[in-house]
Amino acid sequence: MKNVLLGALVLVTAACGAYRFPGGTSAGTGTVSGAVVSVPCSPVEQADQQCAGRPVAGLEIDFANGEATAKAVTDSTGHYAVTLAPATWSVHLVTHMRVVSGPAQVAVPSGSTVTASYVLDSGIRVPVPQQ
Repeated sequence: MKNVLLGALVLVTAACGAYRFPGGTSAGTGTVSGAVVSVPCSPVEQADQQCAGRPVAGLEIDFANGEATAKAVTDSTGHYAVTLAPATWSVHLVTHMRVVSGPAQVAVPSGSTVTASYVLDSGIRVPVPQQ
């Protein structure tokens, strides 16, 4: 009888420790999320009416830390999220556009959420008139 109670106690204790709240981050990982936009939005923008950027949908973002790799893809609004192990990760955006701003590396502490957003150069330019 004593062994049965001891076994039940071990099972209950182990089950409680394995529970994770829905939507929560596990203690051994962190989350990196953000948005990717491109500018300019059109060939001619007034100085006082520049757009904040167009969302870049379907963009692959690769994360590497020497031991592991992970990938995220932006949704239709340009947002992404990825769960990573605690480490410093190198970030590579798989695109032909030039990265104007955003971190080349992100440090991910355990149990945290890190925001890393990017602005890309869309390449839209005013055509040069030919003479």
